[in-house]
Amino acid sequence: MLAYELTGFGGPEVLRLSSRPEPLPGPHEVVVATRAIGLNPVDLLQRSGKFRFANPARFPLVPGNEFTGVVVAAGTDVTSLSVGDAVFARTDKARLGALAEQVAIEAELVVPMPRSLDFVTAAAVPLAGTTALQAIRDALDVRQEDRLLVTGGSSTVGMFAIQLAARTGASVTTTASAGSTSLLRELGADDVINYHAQAVDSGRDRFDKVLDLVGGTSAAALSNVVARGGRLVTVSATPTPGSIRHDYTMAPWRAALLEAGLWLATLGLRRRARRGGYTYQFLSMRPSADDLRELASLIDHGALRVKVDSIYDFDQVADAFARVESRRAKGKVVVRTTE
Repeated sequence: MLAYELTGFGGPEVLRLSSRPEPLPGPHEVVVATRAIGLNPVDLLQRSGKFRFANPARFPLVPGNEFTGVVVAAGTDVTSLSVGDAVFARTDKARLGALAEQVAIEAELVVPMPRSLDFVTAAAVPLAGTTALQAIRDALDVRQEDRLLVTGGSSTVGMFAIQLAARTGASVTTTASAGSTSLLRELGADDVINYHAQAVDSGRDRFDKVLDLVGGTSAAALSNVVARGGRLVTVSATPTPGSIRHDYTMAPWRAALLEAGLWLATLGLRRRARRGGYTYQFLSMRPSADDLRELASLIDHGALRVKVDSIYDFDQVADAFARVESRRAKGKVVVRTTE
């Protein structure tokens, strides 16, 4: 089969197309012939080596975090799936492997994809949809009476988060460029702040819950808009202590060093939160078959829309990653492996 491999950490030059043996399923695994692969900003961070201390890589490594496809083989102990099933999944964080014509993956991470979507559109759901669901439902616990701010609303996670929050009855404000205002209002945003014209903390508004999808300097600015007793959750800033410890298997000494480094790196933001009387947390989404089933149900019942920005063929992966890296995508960038 054909697969893309990382030859090391770095920029676009470390990605190559190679021929690899077709995978065989372990007892608890299925092999899926991929039909489409979703690309994400985290793919770029993984390629650069951002997580190398927590998850040292053995090269060559097949990257990729989410996919759709058809089950072509199942392990001896798999009873939940059958050959021929149309499925989607978010891969194991330490293993990755989606950017290939076939993927061997633990069956417990794989579920039937939404019946109302094609393979390409469904590939936009697993990572971003699960992240948004776990942020709105769990980390932020958004309620009807809440005022919620979502930064970066035109990202795929942002679009899912806005819709999920709107379903609770919360008042939703988001930041985006002027060109995204109409779409984001359709998805449920009550107010859209044009970040080109207005700083998010320039007004007097205070929000009960804040979801940061931008990171960088915005994380500090957001401390000025969180109400006392509120919550600020980020998926883009530096992880807080304990937030990624269980994403990867690591030696105790490595885990201790990781926690110490994150404690120091986030000290300023956590102190700011204490002074402001709100909680600050980094959310590291966990792959979850149950969450994928919930998302599929919402989609099939017309309660959740999926936005694809652009579609690339398998031999155009370099162009697809360039689109992700441009940060101009409005929705998901998807690579299709077959027509």
